Amino acid sequence: MSIFDEYYDEHNLDEYSDMSKKELVIEAEYLHNSLYNILKYVDNGGTDIDVIKAEVYDGFYESRI
Repeated sequence: MSIFDEYYDEHNLDEYSDMSKKELVIEAEYLHNSLYNILKYVDNGGTDIDVIKAEVYDGFYESRI
């Protein structure tokens, strides 16, 4: 059993969502990618808040969480 499966089961997360474990992992991956892109942008000297906001909104839009 994976760490995610253990956590999911121990905390009864199926009570809080109508999505399957697989769907939740996919959605979390969208958010992870958006955060990674933001951090990469900032680490490379990016300071335009509109670029950061756009990435955040894209992450929320792509993710259904």
